[in-house]
Amino acid sequence: MTVQIAPIGGVILMVALAVGYFIYKHERQRPTGRGDVVAAIGCATAALTALLLVFGGGDKPAPQIQAPAGGGAAPVPTFPASGP
Repeated sequence: MTVQIAPIGGVILMVALAVGYFIYKHERQRPTGRGDVVAAIGCATAALTALLLVFGGGDKPAPQIQAPAGGGAAPVPTFPASGP
């Protein structure tokens, strides 16, 4: 069994990991000299979420609505009437 990832998903993941790495390195340059791992993970997660919302991460196409075969109008769904 092989695991495959869509190319756009791989790029999004790499960008989020790079953001986390740079935040960690930036935090290490503070006078205390310790990197803030929690801030780096939080920023990487935020970047990943934002990029997934903008570019999408799935490789599934949107569902297509097909026209009826008879060439007529599509049937209108009916719902049960709710009475007072």
